[in-house]
Amino acid sequence: MMPKARDTYLNRLIDSMDAPVIKVISGVRRCGKSTLLNLFESYLTSIGIEKERIVRIDTDTKDAKEKVSDWKGMYDLVAGQIKKGVRNYVLLDEVQNIDDWESALISMYTELDADLYVTGSNAMMLSPHLGTKLVGRFIEIPILPLSFKEYLDFTDSKNEDASFREYIKTGGFPSVALLHERPMLQKDMLMGIYSTVLDLDLAKKNEIRSTALLRDLAEYLIENIGNTVSAKSISDYLNRSGRKSNPHTIEDYLLMMERAFLLYRVRRYDISGKLRLKTLGKYYVVDPGFRGFIGGRPDGAGRILENIVYLELIRRGYEVSIGKVGSYEVDFIAKGWGDDIVYIQVTKTMSEESTAERELRPLLEIKDNHPKLIISMDPEMEDDHYGIKHRNIVRWLLGE
Repeated sequence: MMPKARDTYLNRLIDSMDAPVIKVISGVRRCGKSTLLNLFESYLTSIGIEKERIVRIDTDTKDAKEKVSDWKGMYDLVAGQIKKGVRNYVLLDEVQNIDDWESALISMYTELDADLYVTGSNAMMLSPHLGTKLVGRFIEIPILPLSFKEYLDFTDSKNEDASFREYIKTGGFPSVALLHERPMLQKDMLMGIYSTVLDLDLAKKNEIRSTALLRDLAEYLIENIGNTVSAKSISDYLNRSGRKSNPHTIEDYLLMMERAFLLYRVRRYDISGKLRLKTLGKYYVVDPGFRGFIGGRPDGAGRILENIVYLELIRRGYEVSIGKVGSYEVDFIAKGWGDDIVYIQVTKTMSEESTAERELRPLLEIKDNHPKLIISMDPEMEDDHYGIKHRNIVRWLLGE
């Protein structure tokens, strides 16, 4: 089966071709990084690049593991396949599996006539080691599981509303989406991906011997996506629940989860004082499907929509914060280039007067003229509220 297109990411790779930087494709395990390399490799051959000039190595394969034991072995393996006298394209998958992989990459960058593309499932790839040694000569291309628009393409669905209900439950991991007609297999696949992230990218990578606290913490955060938390409040809750912990350990584990791209932390920003706040924050999970099989609070439907909107905003290149204006909270401040700022509230419905008032009030408290938006599952309204526009979430996700 030919891989489904992911044009947004593929076009970023194409646009960066032959630029004098290493292209680092980062993202959670199984989100489609390897498939993106496949698509890019196909593109290279379609424009006339001979296969002999393309070096593709997946460090997870048995063959690569037998040939490569350290960074020198990786360098030698690539250098031995380079075609002399012409430009080569080197595609390396999951490079974090190789000890001191940065040294191999630096040697390739400085000594070989090659355009380098690498993938990895840990944000430590972008540690100070890489930045210092290469003096900023790399760009990151973060990749997420499928957007809803991509999900429709993967499932060949024409029923957008029904598909969105499925997307809320099963999320956007490509391998899961392709099983959309086999829901039990979808659940097994999701559980397998989740366990692999916890066991390999978190526990094994960080040498955590007891994973019970790690799993309890992950489940707590996924159940409470979109709620403001701190390391102390989390530790206090876990201690009350019989799981011994302390804020320092919780902070360490939270950072590990961010580095494995399991969770994303969003900090608070005081809109009136124009100040980033250090206390509290929110966490969102990388894919709504994880929330779907873990379960969660009965009032969580709006939080899942909030999670989906957050992921879409970062796909679109926005820097996202939680807004504070007086005693009110704005779900998202989305900042793009220059003066591009949008204030967003997300709710399941605006049908009840009390809900509408609650969602409108924070936006009405903001005194600048940047766009203000409420996103819900309601049909779109032609009239706005005091300049605040209302969008149906499906229409917004599809860019309509």
